[in-house]
Amino acid sequence: MRLLFLAGIGNSGAGHWQREWFLESDNASWVEHTDWDNPVMEEWLADLEAALDNIDGPVTVIAHSMGCLLFTEWLRRCEHRKVAAALLVAFPDVFSPVFPPQAHNFSNLKTKQACCPAIVITSDNDPYGSAEHAAKQAEALQATIYNIGPVGHINANSGLGNWPEGKAYLTTLIDSVS
Repeated sequence: MRLLFLAGIGNSGAGHWQREWFLESDNASWVEHTDWDNPVMEEWLADLEAALDNIDGPVTVIAHSMGCLLFTEWLRRCEHRKVAAALLVAFPDVFSPVFPPQAHNFSNLKTKQACCPAIVITSDNDPYGSAEHAAKQAEALQATIYNIGPVGHINANSGLGNWPEGKAYLTTLIDSVS
C-alpha cells in the first residue's frame, strides 16, 4: 500500500510527525505545492491529481489540517477508486476565527460524502477546529473518530515527535483494508 501525504498550509516541516513518517517510509509520496502559504484550491487539487496519477496500486492518504480539506474536496469532485484508506488528522474548521483568511476558497463538508475507510483524529484544544467540528466531519465521511486529548493542532508544536500512537492508528487502518 503506497502512502500519500497531504500537508496543510505552511507544509509540515522538521519535527512534524507527518514529515518524520514520510522520511522513514520507502513507499511514500508527498504532494508538493508551488505556494504553501497562499493555497488555491484548484491548484492544490491539480497537485493531488498529478501525484495520484504517478502512483500505481492502492493508496492510503495521510492528511493533516488543510490537507484534510483538500482531500474531502477531492472526494467530492473526483473518481477515487485508487484511494483505499485515509487518516485525517486535525480537521480545521473554515469558520474558526483563526482559520487563515488566504485559504478562503476551502470549505467544510456540508453533507455525507462517500469515502473509503477512514479515521479522523482530533484533540480537545485544537485552535483551528473543535472536537465537535471534527466529529461532524467524521460523521459526514462515515469515518471512525478518535480524540487524543489536549494536544493542540497535532503538529510539531504538540511535542508528539514521531507520534507512535498515530502510527498505531495508521497500521490498524491499513490492516483493515489489506
